[in-house]
Amino acid sequence: MTENNGTHDRHGPNVRVHPPIIYAISILSGIGLNNLWPLPMPFGLHGRLYGGIIIVIASLIAAWALLHFHRNDTDVRPDKPDSALITSGPYRFTRNPLYMVLTLAQLTAAVWLDNLWILLLVIASVTVITRYAITREELYLEQLFGQEYLKYKQRVRRWF
Repeated sequence: MTENNGTHDRHGPNVRVHPPIIYAISILSGIGLNNLWPLPMPFGLHGRLYGGIIIVIASLIAAWALLHFHRNDTDVRPDKPDSALITSGPYRFTRNPLYMVLTLAQLTAAVWLDNLWILLLVIASVTVITRYAITREELYLEQLFGQEYLKYKQRVRRWF
């Protein structure tokens, strides 16, 4: 973690639509498409057991990531400025654990609802999040933390 000595942008990375809304739109679109043209999950990969396992994993990752935001006294929202570069906890393995959690939540919805459309729309969700939110956040963090963030980007992958 690195403090920024008060020189950060007061507006953050300019991500105005909260990422959970993007995933919610994708899930709701999948439900709508499934009402028009039902596509069940293949290979019996549906049900509460599988969905429950995925959501428990997602919840643990989310709690771990949020704990690190709290410990570093920085805001988790992408429309708020950052006060610290978090590189510990799940951020040692991925630069975007909370986006992974949202993706896992969408997978949970697909499995729980036996809806292949929701699963297929994960591709759209990840594409939109990457282009809309992650790219802006990365540029913002590069400006805010400079060389330290660039070194972190070289060390830790965007997703896995």
